[in-house]
Order: sequence, then structure tokens, then C-alpha cells
Amino acid sequence: MAEGYFRFGGDIAGYVVAVGANDTVVFAPGAELLAWPSRAGGDPYPLLDDADGQIPFVTVSDGNNGYSRGGLPRFQAPAPAIWLGDGESPRVLALTTDLPDMVAQALLVAAGAQSSVNSHASSRNAHETGLADLTDTTLPPPEQRLPGQMLGTLPGGSFGLLTPSQASGAVILNPRNAQGQYVGQMIPPPDPSAGQNGPSWFRMQATYSPDDNLPDMFQLGSTTQGGAWILTGRYNGNGEGRDSPSDRDRVARRVFEMLQSLGGPSRKTFFELSTNPTNPADREKLFAAYGTGHASMPGWMVATRVLAGQKGVQAGGNHNALTSATLRGRSAGTGAPTAGVWVAGDVVLDAAGSWWLCTETGEPGTWVGGSGGGGSAAPTALVDVVLGPGMAHGAKRCRTRLEHGGAVGRLRGTLTATGAVASGAVLATVTADHRPESPVTCIARSSTGGNKLTIAPNGEITYAAAFTSGQELWLDAITYDLEP
Repeated sequence: MAEGYFRFGGDIAGYVVAVGANDTVVFAPGAELLAWPSRAGGDPYPLLDDADGQIPFVTVSDGNNGYSRGGLPRFQAPAPAIWLGDGESPRVLALTTDLPDMVAQALLVAAGAQSSVNSHASSRNAHETGLADLTDTTLPPPEQRLPGQMLGTLPGGSFGLLTPSQASGAVILNPRNAQGQYVGQMIPPPDPSAGQNGPSWFRMQATYSPDDNLPDMFQLGSTTQGGAWILTGRYNGNGEGRDSPSDRDRVARRVFEMLQSLGGPSRKTFFELSTNPTNPADREKLFAAYGTGHASMPGWMVATRVLAGQKGVQAGGNHNALTSATLRGRSAGTGAPTAGVWVAGDVVLDAAGSWWLCTETGEPGTWVGGSGGGGSAAPTALVDVVLGPGMAHGAKRCRTRLEHGGAVGRLRGTLTATGAVASGAVLATVTADHRPESPVTCIARSSTGGNKLTIAPNGEITYAAAFTSGQELWLDAITYDLEP
């Protein structure tokens, strides 16, 4: 049988008759019948034979096709009740021969439904709420409800929409009944005189878990463009609040001061981390953010105890055109740092109690300070000289640096000749910042003995002796004044 079609004909009532001579009733073999959806009017239904083939009409049997003379052969129509006719005589109602099967199937479905209803009525549902715990109620349409109304039960037993003033003592929705006692989310009567220690309007309480192995009591989340769920906020089973951002470019939580259009900015603290003593009056603001409208500390972040930073604590420095400074901590030795990479603005306290300020980023950078901030400056970093023709660095690289706040230069290291170098030739050149303002002369040792060494204002280093390949010039910590 084709889908959506019903079978007709071939049954005991499936015969077609006509009026014969002298008003006799005779069979009407060969009559061609159509099927309509109504007794009059409308368009004929499309018909199928018993093998699902399309037919233009139903032909009454002449007794030669396996059906009785005048009988209706098996055919299909797309409705369980049709009106048959030849287009001229009145139409006659015919019902599908599938009707007994349809009735039997309906009875089976009804029996199954009744069984499910009986089972549901005699047991609790998946939410552990029995029919005895439910109450029928009628709610007014949304346009007739008042703001702040809620669905609940008063102590007297009535159930419906409650005004906020009626909500004291009400039960949220329909809490579970466990052994005759209501458990779950309750709204106890508020007591204004109890203040902050009064009963809460909303409470969720979970069993204690020493290993924090409980389902979250409350969750908030976001959905990515791809539909993935991201947990952004929760209160875990032990009531600990935890937040995480929904995107790597977003923050997890923001705390704003009072909105300017509503009377802001805030004039007192708008964010606090505090102690929790028995007496609220004894609370200590361990860390607090003051509003930008505060009279004496606008926008300050204040810690009442130790504020620790593992890699330093930085002051922004935009007050009165200052630049930032970063307190890095206290060193175990004395003097400015001599190793590691440091950034301009770093501040270090040495073991002797002297402060040192890095004025130029580097390794170890340029430092000033000492003696509580009023002493001599720390040496600058060592800088290689520029080698002249036929010269190379020896066992110790030839370098210069500034000391005593830039007033004194120091030349150190070894130069080695790689070929013949004439007396008075330029052996190397000192970097521009480390050059003296007037010529500097001294005696320096070499493989041939001691001779005069000169450092010119243009930084050129010359020696009053010639070199052959492999001979060396030792510059044993030569110091010179940059100013005459």
C-alpha cells in the first residue's frame, strides 16, 4: 500500500448496482467510478490500483478479473472516507477497508498511554516531585501582572503570584518534599532589625567537601562563535567564587566606580579587600581602591600592610611629568648591580642601605646613586674600542667605561699585533662618550718594554714604539679625567 493512501473494494459491501427494467435492481459491470472528497463539488482524488499503479477511475468488475460480477476491485485513495460516483448519478459514501486495523492500532496506543499515565501517577517524576507535591494555579495574563511578583506559596497554603511584600516566608517554586520536610531553596522571613546578620533572601547550602570535590552550586558561561561553551564564572561546591575570561583579549571581571551620569565619580572606596572580625566595626581595609572623586586620594590604590611584588613594584610616574620607577628589591651585596639585564628606571637598595637608580638600559646598565642617594655614581658598562689596522684583542678584550658619575674614564685590556705596526700608528679608537676633552698621556707596558701611550680627544690611541706580529700592549686599568 502506498504511503498516505487507504484501501477500498473487495469486501462484502463493495458492489455497484443500477436500476433495471421495471425498476429492478441489477449489477452494473463496466461502470467507471471516480472518488471525491465531498458529496458534491470538488475535484476527484488521484487513485491507485492494488499494485500502487495509477488509474484514472475504478471499473466495476464483470466477473472475469477475480472479483464477483458487479463487485468493486481493490483500489487505493488518499483519504479514509470518499464519495464514489460516475459523475451523473448521486455520489455514495465509502469507508476504507483498513478501518478495522486502524481501530486496533488506536486501541493499542491508548492502552500504552494509559499504562504510562498510571505509572507516572503512582511514582515521583525525574525531579523527585510527586503529584501530591503539586498544586494547580491560574495566572493572570502578562499585561496584568505587577513588577516584582513571583510564584510561591504563603504559610497559609495559598499558591500563586505574590507581591514582594508577600514573599516573606514563601517557598521558591515547588521545593522537594523529603520525609515530610520541605528542603531546597527557601526565602525565610526577613528581619530588618537584624541588619547584615539577618536571614538571607536566597540561600544555597551544600555538604562540606574537604577535597573540594562537589558540583558547582552556580555557573555562568559564554558561547564562542563556533558554539563552544566557555565557563566564565562559578561558585563551586564549597561556595568559592572563581572567574575566567571568555576570550584571551578580555578580562574576567571588572569593578567600576559610581557612574558619572548618576552622581559619580565615587568619593570613597568602591572596592575593598578586608579582614573579617566578629565586630564589623573592626574591619581593616587590607587593600582598597578609592574613587577619583576622593578629596585627598583620588584614584589611589591603598594597601594597609605589605604590598609585595615578586619582580618589582612600579610607580607609573605620570604625575607632574615624572617618569616611571620600578623598585626591584634589596641586593645581598653593596654597590650597583654588576650583572644581569636592567631597565632604565629600575631602583635597587644594596646591603649597605644605599639606593641605586638605573639610568640606561643594558647589561648591567648604567647606574647612579650610592650613600643613600648622594654618593658617587656606579661605573657604566664596558664598551669595546674600535681596533686599528694590524691590531686585535688579546687575552682580555680592550674596553673603556666611565666612573664617578662620568667624570673619569678607565681603559683596560690587551692589544695584540697581527702584523707590523709602526710607532705612533693608531692602535685603537675609544667610543665617543668615553673620550677625554684634552690629550691624555701615560706610560704603558708592552712586549718591548715601557713607552708613552696617548689618548687623543678624538679617541685615537697611539704608542711611541713599533710592534711586530704577536707582540702585545698591556693596558693595566689606565684611568683618565674626561675634563682637563
